Amino acid sequence: MYKYSFDFSDIDKLRDYFRSQLDPNSSSDRIYFPPEIGEGYLSYYKISSEVFLLVNNYKANAAIEYIRRPIDEKDIILHFRKYSLDHQLEKDQIISRYSDGYTPGNMRCMHAKQGEQVFITKGAVVKSTMIVLKSSYTKDYFMKSNNMAEKVDSYIRYSHQHINKFYLSYKQSNLFDQIVDPDSKKVENYLYYVARGIRLLETFWKDVLKWETESNPFQINSAQVGNIYKVSNYLKENLHEPFVGVDQLAAMAHMSRTNFFNMFKEIHDQTPLEFFNNKKLESSYNMIFSDGLSIKEVMDTLNYSNSSKFKKAFFNKFDIYPDTNL
Repeated sequence: MYKYSFDFSDIDKLRDYFRSQLDPNSSSDRIYFPPEIGEGYLSYYKISSEVFLLVNNYKANAAIEYIRRPIDEKDIILHFRKYSLDHQLEKDQIISRYSDGYTPGNMRCMHAKQGEQVFITKGAVVKSTMIVLKSSYTKDYFMKSNNMAEKVDSYIRYSHQHINKFYLSYKQSNLFDQIVDPDSKKVENYLYYVARGIRLLETFWKDVLKWETESNPFQINSAQVGNIYKVSNYLKENLHEPFVGVDQLAAMAHMSRTNFFNMFKEIHDQTPLEFFNNKKLESSYNMIFSDGLSIKEVMDTLNYSNSSKFKKAFFNKFDIYPDTNL
């Protein structure tokens, strides 16, 4: 097992520590694992002297133990991730172990006075981004707004007690993917990650402000979230069939029609029918421009019956007509 011990008191020292341990010949913010330890990288960005952005994107080729030591400052640590950890809360630290449990993505909130011991198993895939807010960044604001400080403290407690009931919103999920798995066609530079890190941070503050209302993320049932994703996967795998209707999809998710419809739209930012139709159009685009299929072949495969409506919908989405001769 490879073991690393560190804290979040200084991002420059943290970057230098992992660079010396993993990639000593590197001078960039992206630090690659040696193959015997993992496939992928860690990245450390300083948004400002008081706000840090950390990115993990790797597959562990060996067992790894991380020991994050506690520090005296009550820095806030926001951990967005698309993998599972099982948590055991102790008085002075969190014991976290990699889990094979399903998660569409979730976020937890910690403070740096509480340390953590994390066990990553061999073969684990770790995709996460962490935002660290130094206490010097938040202290003045919290002194002026005691109510906000209490909300954040409650948020920290609840995000571990109810971690299985907390998931990333559609906007958070998109920002997460852009940070952890950036589009290779876009220029990757410091500002790219800083801009998305700041936008992801904004979503946290908005969640804190509303978490006691009906949109409280801790009231979400993780089983229902999982069922929503099972339904959306079902739709993607059955694009050749007619849309089955919201009532049947809700029954598949074991949810009421209203609850299913509202949660589906919150997670995917589309209604079930819009999601289905958009996936059909995306599939048709690939069939025509990547696979070289004719319009008729695509329409037959994806069960389109009206050529004019298909071409109009295709143009409205892609700003181009589905004509391979163009």
